[in-house]
Amino acid sequence: MKTKHVVILVAVALSVAGLGFARSSRVPAVRPSSLPFYDSRDFTPRWSAVDHRIEPFHLVDQNNVAFTERDLDGRIHVASFLFAECPSLCPTLVERLKPVQKALRSRAGVMMVSYTVTPLTDTPSVLNQFGRRRGINPAIWRLATGELSQIKSVLHDSYFADDTRPLGSEEGSKLLHTEKVLLVDAQRRIRGIYNGTSAFEMERLVEDIDALQVESRGATS
Repeated sequence: MKTKHVVILVAVALSVAGLGFARSSRVPAVRPSSLPFYDSRDFTPRWSAVDHRIEPFHLVDQNNVAFTERDLDGRIHVASFLFAECPSLCPTLVERLKPVQKALRSRAGVMMVSYTVTPLTDTPSVLNQFGRRRGINPAIWRLATGELSQIKSVLHDSYFADDTRPLGSEEGSKLLHTEKVLLVDAQRRIRGIYNGTSAFEMERLVEDIDALQVESRGATS
């Protein structure tokens, strides 16, 4: 009787192992990254590396210091879009992003960038005062402004964050005011899209920053 039980147990074990092997043979290849890539205006996730990068630009920050795409090279960054005189969405967005700023104090190689959508009025001094009022640390979080054409190009071609209205249209000097927050890797590739008014989404953003840092260390090891 014992021998019969042993035979049955062995048969069951072999059957389970066979099912596991068959199932594993149908599992798709491991994704090359823990986070997707985005390369289009509809933000369709891609699970393999894409060619799209944040393109070259020439802007200045809240301290009137030159700010270009080279400042992003080799660093993960969090991108958002706001304007100093915004009465509602921007204050909420900044408050939701402040815990992210706090989290980045202990995370080297990561920065935050907010691009103004009203560059004609958001001069460096205006953004500087805005940052001081809102508790923005310029060592972590840069507020970018510059020529309208440059801002439009960055938002339209790089971050897919503008409303594409022509410069000559009514309110043509004001670009789309969006709550989107984007996560961009050290190669200037978009890797995450978040609702900047959601505290939960900002917590997920910090987790994804950590995932990108792990990915980056793996790529260089």
